[in-house]
Amino acid sequence: MVISPMFLITGSGRSGTSVVGKLLHHAGLSAGHDLIEADESNADGYFEERAVIKLNDCILRDTRLNERYATASREQVVEAAVPYAEEMRALAEAATPAWKDPRFCWTLEAWLPFLSERPRIIVCLRSPQEVVASTMRYYGLVDRESVRAVEHLWRSQYERLLEVIGAHALGATCVEYAALHDGDEDTRERLERFIGTSIDWTGVRGELRHHNGGVTRRFAPLYRRVMSLGREKAAPRAATRKRDVAPSASVP
Repeated sequence: MVISPMFLITGSGRSGTSVVGKLLHHAGLSAGHDLIEADESNADGYFEERAVIKLNDCILRDTRLNERYATASREQVVEAAVPYAEEMRALAEAATPAWKDPRFCWTLEAWLPFLSERPRIIVCLRSPQEVVASTMRYYGLVDRESVRAVEHLWRSQYERLLEVIGAHALGATCVEYAALHDGDEDTRERLERFIGTSIDWTGVRGELRHHNGGVTRRFAPLYRRVMSLGREKAAPRAATRKRDVAPSASVP
């Protein structure tokens, strides 16, 4: 049996990682054994493996990356993961075909030694203006300082992701939030080619997109760099692994 790569879905918060996690999960690439439940803030579900989220939270807490304007080097993040090595190894050994967590923007490199195969990275991308508006709405924030903090986080996360993907020559592709919700055929075909199986696109609910905004000149260069992921050459189709797949289900 041919085993497909493991897929890690990440990107800034509010960038569409949940919907991409749902699409893969219902395409047969299970997102986890113990998924965090849906709630009033995300009625379709988060598609996050609970134990992975817990460990990533621990790493962010120990590096203080969960605080506003915090920074930590790649070496500091990897070092912070050392006390959790056995837990990370056990989770990796039992991993399903896909994991989703925006926190992988920071912790991706710390997980690499424990994964039995090189993961392929799906980077969800949304304009910083939309991410700010969505975050402010989600948390009920209105102050200008919160806007600056979200913009800083957006930039820092994508810069770190690009650095780690490049340093380890990881296969990666970008799913742009606006294109996904607009039904862009190139975006859909590229994602299906990347994961090696077809997707039921009715899982993308356009009515859940509450904000529209372009990309300002300040953030445009970084946005374009992230957009370029996976566009250099087409990735071969991969066989879907038969273990740990999600049960067949129609996507709501």
